[in-house]
Amino acid sequence: MFKVKDLLLSPTTFEDPIFGTHLRCFQWYGYVASKDQIRPLLSLIRCTILTASIWLSCALMLARVFRGYENLNDGATSYATAVQYFAVSIATFNAYVQRGKVISLLRVAHSDIQNLMLEADNREMELLVATQAYTRTITLLIWVPSVIAGLMAYSDCIYRTLFLPKSVFNVPAVRRGEEHPILLFQLFPFGELCDNFVVGYLGPWYALGLGITTIPLWHTFITCLMKYVNLKLQILNKRVEEMDITRLNFKLVIGRLTASELTFWQMQLFKEFVKEQLRIRKFVQELQYLICVPVMADFIIFSVLMCFLFFALTVGVPSKMDYFFMFIYLFVMAGILWIYHWHATLIVECHDELSLAYFSCGWYNFEMPLQRMLVFMMMHAQRPMKMRALLVDLNLRTFIDIGRGAYSYFNLLRSSHLY
Repeated sequence: MFKVKDLLLSPTTFEDPIFGTHLRCFQWYGYVASKDQIRPLLSLIRCTILTASIWLSCALMLARVFRGYENLNDGATSYATAVQYFAVSIATFNAYVQRGKVISLLRVAHSDIQNLMLEADNREMELLVATQAYTRTITLLIWVPSVIAGLMAYSDCIYRTLFLPKSVFNVPAVRRGEEHPILLFQLFPFGELCDNFVVGYLGPWYALGLGITTIPLWHTFITCLMKYVNLKLQILNKRVEEMDITRLNFKLVIGRLTASELTFWQMQLFKEFVKEQLRIRKFVQELQYLICVPVMADFIIFSVLMCFLFFALTVGVPSKMDYFFMFIYLFVMAGILWIYHWHATLIVECHDELSLAYFSCGWYNFEMPLQRMLVFMMMHAQRPMKMRALLVDLNLRTFIDIGRGAYSYFNLLRSSHLY
């Protein structure tokens, strides 16, 4: 059980250049709270209610899927939506259980970014600004398709309610095939309850609103954490190559130092580099532990769902609206898988460059004890840093294998259907 004070963040954390946008959304959701909030407990309770709502919506959608549909065209979009909600239910439950770990990672990252902004030179500030712009771009790329799909579903509801009201609350006519239900009604097993405005109309609206905000929010937040790690490694590589001892003491004048004094300060700088590398490795391990279960679930669920949607697009005769939603789902699922595997690859590649940075730091000008220590540091830097989701490695090769596997199973399904 969490204590309220353990889930509170300082007000400045919500202005963080990398995580600020996501944290303000999390604050509305009730996942985190600020220390200057009047009643933070109520905010945190709201998170429990919204998380339970996602699970309830998921259960209702899966119940409707298990009842079956008359044809593939009617069920493809609803099945894809239900499975998407099942994946996000796993992610939100994992995030809810591990809120303490998320808060801890955020505190470490925010404190580190604050220190970086105080001591960074022009090049490091450029890296920070580039990281901020990059995370915003990735966030938009995942958010925009989800919001567009949600607005399309909302527009269908509004249009049918205003201009075709007989097709909205008329379940008997829908069952006779005389009317077609609006998109949201196809997702839930309400039956005659659809004639109830609160249950059949506002309920799906609420569930859809949760889905189009929660799905991109969590995945892009994890992307920000991974990009932060990449930023830390970039800065570490830069500082190793520069080997600037004045970072430890700005009053130092290198030309006035004796050989023993210069060796001492260089040794201290080496120690700082090792400590920083260990901190980054620990952060990556904590991050991997946080995301391993939901990413593994996404790996399995999205692979199957992508194969099914390809099959539905090829074999069925979907409407223009179904085509639109299927392509949106394929894009979002591929995008979610890509951001995990791509950014894990960036982290691994940037870490692999660390040993080369040590080699490029002008080691031939160091005293012999420093050269010996540098050899051990290079050996330590060559230890592989991998991110895994339980049984699979997170890298581009795995992402490509997912696409190949989905396409292979799609061809198998299509062949079996034709013959």
